[in-house]
Amino acid sequence: MVPKAAVAVVDKIKIYILIFLLIIFTGSSLIAQDIPEDELQARINTYFDNFGVIVVYPSINYSKKLSENTSVSATYLTDIISAASMQSLFEVDGITSATDNTVGGSDNTPDEWRHEIGIGVTQKVAEGSFYINGLYSIEHDYSSKTILGSITYPFAQENAYLTLGATISFDKIFPQNRYWTKDRNTYAFNAAFSQILGKNVIAQIDASYIDVSGYQLVGYQIVRIYNPAIANFNTYEPVYPDTRIRRAVGVKANIGLTDEITLQPGYRYYWDSWDINSSTIYAILSKNFSETFSGSLEYRQYFQTQAFFFQPYYTSLQEFMGVDGQINSGYSNVLNFNFTLTGQKGSFISNENMQLIGTLGYYKRHYDSPDWHSGLLNLYALIFNIGIRLHL
Repeated sequence: MVPKAAVAVVDKIKIYILIFLLIIFTGSSLIAQDIPEDELQARINTYFDNFGVIVVYPSINYSKKLSENTSVSATYLTDIISAASMQSLFEVDGITSATDNTVGGSDNTPDEWRHEIGIGVTQKVAEGSFYINGLYSIEHDYSSKTILGSITYPFAQENAYLTLGATISFDKIFPQNRYWTKDRNTYAFNAAFSQILGKNVIAQIDASYIDVSGYQLVGYQIVRIYNPAIANFNTYEPVYPDTRIRRAVGVKANIGLTDEITLQPGYRYYWDSWDINSSTIYAILSKNFSETFSGSLEYRQYFQTQAFFFQPYYTSLQEFMGVDGQINSGYSNVLNFNFTLTGQKGSFISNENMQLIGTLGYYKRHYDSPDWHSGLLNLYALIFNIGIRLHL
């Protein structure tokens, strides 16, 4: 690849992590055929925004090449989240599922602490490769079991590649301020076709289909409805449809402008059964500044419409009601700088098998109506990641 009015941000981070895994393990990085070598990678990822959300999520990944055709990997990730909204009281009127505990999230700081482990295998099959990975994630009010896999196969004398992938996830949601436990099941399928068009150009088209059924929320947000009889608000739990079909198609390219500079432009269109449509335009400009230092500048522009049932405010009970900014209309911008510093004898990093990797990013999200908790129209966030990659 990502929290409770803050929940939208946490869900986003989790989505980013899933997308990150899909990109890595389904060949969406244009072409991925080699069996992973022996490698240890450790990173510390951070996120800070003006909604009072702080996320720190360190991760470690180890891969071991057992033979020329087989490699195994293990991953551990934890995200530690603190959110201003989670210190608020979320009292709900007239809902029998509410408990006496009206505090969203954990009773202590940090508000969320999630642990995730994963084990994977990459296997060469004839001229292609097959990957499968299992993930288990747990926190105090949420658990998830995920299995994902992909197969990549070359054609036309390895000038074209087809990748097919699938992800199945079974989640359980048990908010701390409710008696119940609810399920959410996700089935995702994706395909990508990559073609070498020339000495310096690789192009790819990809598509995905995701079927999500069950409880679509996390359980802490509230909908406020003005009651003129008491000149005040009544508060209710949001109500979402219990199914959601998500689809996307995209195109991207990797263009070698010079021996040291590459450009990766792309476009993605998304639509779902909640009438949310979005477009993402992005470009990544990468340069090898020297034998030991490379960097890239990434820019993304995102536009989204709102869900059919979303309203800026509600004056009466509706069949479906939601306040999450992720179903509101708006747009976002992302600007990232990524770098890799490879070790060299006599330099800052003397181990030639070690790399220092990092990202410095800026994220802005504009909502067409104020956020339900902060009352703000614009979310601003800084993202900083730093880590090491050690070739063993």
